[in-house]
Amino acid sequence: MTLQGKVALVTGAANGIGRGITERLLADGANIVALDVAAGALATLAEELGVGADRLEPVEADVSNRDDVRRAVARAVERFDGLDILCSNAGIADADPFLEISDASWRRIIDVNLTGAFHCIQEAARVMALKGKGAIVVTTSTNGFYVESNLAAYNASKGGVDALIRAAAIDLAWHGIRVNGIAPSMVKTRAAFITSDPVGSIEYLKRVPMGRFADPSEIAAAVAFLASDEASYVTGQTIILDGGLTLGIDMPMPQAPLPGSAKDSA
Repeated sequence: MTLQGKVALVTGAANGIGRGITERLLADGANIVALDVAAGALATLAEELGVGADRLEPVEADVSNRDDVRRAVARAVERFDGLDILCSNAGIADADPFLEISDASWRRIIDVNLTGAFHCIQEAARVMALKGKGAIVVTTSTNGFYVESNLAAYNASKGGVDALIRAAAIDLAWHGIRVNGIAPSMVKTRAAFITSDPVGSIEYLKRVPMGRFADPSEIAAAVAFLASDEASYVTGQTIILDGGLTLGIDMPMPQAPLPGSAKDSA
């Protein structure tokens, strides 16, 4: 899956899943406009990833602000002469009991996760439509359909993103633009506190058939596929990356092969 010479805008690029996506797309040959609100992390990103300014352009911006997104898209066009790929990844979450969610918290999560994705898709698509092609990959979450307690605002925002992916895919197909999603569950990042909690992580992983958390590189691999020409006939789809979590199966680990099993008879 080569992205040689492609231009990608990655939001939430400085940390976590976004950083993994940025690293993978760079490795596959793309030039990157890296958007994030974290100015400090952006400032050192190119050096830490071992690339020069000819490959990565940092843009400090907030996806909930349309002018910021428009500026980042314009930077891609000015710096790299176009935009082929959008990875709309930026997102936030707060954990609060339902009856304690404030209006401010609700609005901020919806503004970043849902409205921010809308801003990114629309502004990127305006440029892509001029060339009649483009690939958009949006980071949603298993929380869009497999909701967890104390995360009502986050759950709702990701449910909205799921619908937005499908709606954008229908409307933008006429412009040669594909829109797809990735839906991770828990990924080993700084923001996912439970992955480093020695007690909480064990309890959480009891629900995951594969028995481990995802690595950002595994999420990035799915993004790279959807962004590439290998997925040229894929649109309106979301790849679930959850190690089996949302299968909803209480799967005890077998202690030994059953008598007469294939392993026994081999």
